[in-house]
Amino acid sequence: MESIVDKISFGGIVAIRDSLLKMQSEGKKVYRLESGDPSFDIPPHVRDAMIEALMKGYTHYTESTGIRLLRQAIHRKVVEENKIPIKDHDHVLVTNGAMHGLYVTFRALLLPGDEVIIPDPMWTEIADNVRLAGGVPVRCILKPENDFVYDPADVESLITSKTKAIFINTPHNPTGAVYPKKILEEILEIAIRRKLYIVSDEAYEHIIYDGLKHVSIGSLPGAEDRTITIFSASKSFAMSGLRIGYIVTNIDKIIERGKKLLRCTINGVNSVAQYGALAALNGPKDYIEEMRREYQHRRDMIYEVTSRLKSLKPFKPRGAFYIWCRISDDWRDSEGNRSDWAMTNYLLKFGLGSTPGSEFGPASSEYIRFSFSCATSHLAESLEVLKQVLE
Repeated sequence: MESIVDKISFGGIVAIRDSLLKMQSEGKKVYRLESGDPSFDIPPHVRDAMIEALMKGYTHYTESTGIRLLRQAIHRKVVEENKIPIKDHDHVLVTNGAMHGLYVTFRALLLPGDEVIIPDPMWTEIADNVRLAGGVPVRCILKPENDFVYDPADVESLITSKTKAIFINTPHNPTGAVYPKKILEEILEIAIRRKLYIVSDEAYEHIIYDGLKHVSIGSLPGAEDRTITIFSASKSFAMSGLRIGYIVTNIDKIIERGKKLLRCTINGVNSVAQYGALAALNGPKDYIEEMRREYQHRRDMIYEVTSRLKSLKPFKPRGAFYIWCRISDDWRDSEGNRSDWAMTNYLLKFGLGSTPGSEFGPASSEYIRFSFSCATSHLAESLEVLKQVLE
């Protein structure tokens, strides 16, 4: 009998990354525009806090839901910064990164056959985690004329008797779209009227450009008892390898089930990394703005180059660190093929990493994504090669 796990792919991004690493091991120059790993080091006070935790012997089991001091700091942060009225720190769950947070959320929320409306395009692991929980992902196509955010009418048209939740990701991977408050209010109105939950992935909350403001849907009136929000230290604090994420919700049943899932999956997040996250939340935040400015500089670099290439039509990202480009109708590879994988494989020949749009959803096969999370100097080199290859 086939397991549900057998229906989950290894992911095209992994295959692309493996190809690039193989080329690199053979001494070839590669350009890492395929994956979203922040190039920045963790702040010194975060590093020092983890060293201190090691020296003091804080290397034993912690509370399975996260050390109390960290959950209290997270509670303060989401209430004061995100304006989400979470009851107390007992309604916070610390997870092994936001990816684990999404797994726990969907596993705690869904019954077999429950449907979740998700965007197309969308980060691959969202649909996979819905499936692993026994749910059914229902894709809502995001349109360029709507700046790649949900059209509320399209969302409502997909609701059936089996719909359990609407999934939101802002800023959005892969397009870099940022949801305006008005659209979030309209989505919330639908959720309230149709008695649905909202799952909100806000991993890129601090990476936002052009003076725009991040709005947490959980902060809106009426959302407080139907929203589950997932955050990450990976992007805000450049702690991607330290694997700290967190779930906040006022829904007691989700917290109750989440505690059981934490016990049965990880039995507590790495203790030393938790003390690092505590220092990140309680310490100075200047480096968040420094990173954001540098990301915006990189955004402007890659948008300027891709805008001038006849083979690409980029959407200017408002947040995150990806640029989403439509492949022009007249582009062909050396064998006459025009598709997202054709362009990805063509660029790979020159050591250039990218991700084909179909990895993010079946309606996105005419698109390609480039990441600009790499170092600025590396991005500059990559863009020179991209110009030569596509011109």
